[in-house]
Amino acid sequence: MSAQLAKSAIGANFSAAAATYDGWAVVQAPAAQKLVDSLPAGFAPRTVLDVGCGTGSLTRRLTDRFPGTRIAGVDLAPAMVDTCRAAWPRHYFLCGDAEDFDAEGNAFDLVASSFAFQWFADKKGTLARFSLALVPGGILALAVPVAGTLYELSEAHEAALGRPLAALDYPPAADYVAWAETAGLAVVDAPVRPMIVHYPDALAALKSFKGIGAVFKGGAKPLTPREVNRLTRTYDERFRGEHGVPVTYQVLTLIAHS
Repeated sequence: MSAQLAKSAIGANFSAAAATYDGWAVVQAPAAQKLVDSLPAGFAPRTVLDVGCGTGSLTRRLTDRFPGTRIAGVDLAPAMVDTCRAAWPRHYFLCGDAEDFDAEGNAFDLVASSFAFQWFADKKGTLARFSLALVPGGILALAVPVAGTLYELSEAHEAALGRPLAALDYPPAADYVAWAETAGLAVVDAPVRPMIVHYPDALAALKSFKGIGAVFKGGAKPLTPREVNRLTRTYDERFRGEHGVPVTYQVLTLIAHS
């Protein structure tokens, strides 16, 4: 699958999930709130760029904390951008690929992104380009899943089907810190916190990904019904506990100054 086709598929899947995303975003929503809460006291940005704005989970929280700010959002999914435009007509939202966004110009006091960077092919380059969009003394704030995310699903997939899960690339947190520093930013905070969601069974866990529009890397054939049965049975057998079946995210909250 070409990069362009992969991007098209990602945009289409997230658009299809625009109406259901917020109901399924049980990790993404608190991660966005934690990111906003991690911004320094007294910080009052006038201009904000929300990278991968989705349905506006981060936009909503930024607007609540900084009611006078002007926010620009960019996202690949047209239906999600339409959702944001309807909710916040005073802000500006662009439908487009954030990796191709012209981020230069020292235009923003804050560049923020929550649960979007894991979808970018060139994470290091994209982070560097968005650092150029900051005014001197501006802040880059990222919430992003890192290494160790979805480890239960990965282990069950390998055990049940004998091949690695064709999932997203989750670099370690240290990579994001290094990329930010290479871009000339001063990292002031970069904790990683596990965020675990429990579902009644493995099939419900798999459905949760569809509910938020998540599609994994191209190149893997869709699972057959027999393979799905083997995967869910293995997932249940290996990981079901008293609270159900867990899905673990390791979430980096990175705050860096220009």
